Amino acid sequence: MRKLFENTGHTLVELLIALFLTGIISIAGLRFYASVHNHTLTQGDIGDMQQAGRNNLQEIVRTLRKAGYKVGTHVPYRIAGDTLYVYYSDTQLIDTVAYYVDHSQQGSSSDGSPIPTGLLMKKVNSLYAEVYGDQIDSISFQALSASVVEVTLTVGTMRPDEDFVDNEGVRNLTFTEQVQIRNLNL
Repeated sequence: MRKLFENTGHTLVELLIALFLTGIISIAGLRFYASVHNHTLTQGDIGDMQQAGRNNLQEIVRTLRKAGYKVGTHVPYRIAGDTLYVYYSDTQLIDTVAYYVDHSQQGSSSDGSPIPTGLLMKKVNSLYAEVYGDQIDSISFQALSASVVEVTLTVGTMRPDEDFVDNEGVRNLTFTEQVQIRNLNL
């Protein structure tokens, strides 16, 4: 009678070769996963940076467009370095809104290295300044004419990207908008 199965087994060399090949494939798969995961986090950070930059800039623009509304002969706005003061009358005799960046905060990356973070501060009238946005690298205001102000806002990502070599791995994006102040009788 003929045997249906041969019980020969595997040699030690065959098992070691199979284990070696499995290890190589596992390491390659793990590196691929880590790379895709890092790129996914980076794209999420870039999306967050873009959204935060647009939202912060639009808030400043919206407030700046109110400048001069019902204030009579009072100046509609004042630029003092990287601080913008907007004057308008809505609820009080003259409402004042100030925007500036506070660079006193220091963040840290996942490896513990410090990341400079700037907080966009918004101060209304005599109330305490509130944090309106974070990861702000710089903000500048320039009066192009009496009724046009250019606002430039530079934001950065929350964590450094190991694939990005400039600026210690922190990606930056600059937003600029020119604002036509509508409430001026100029």
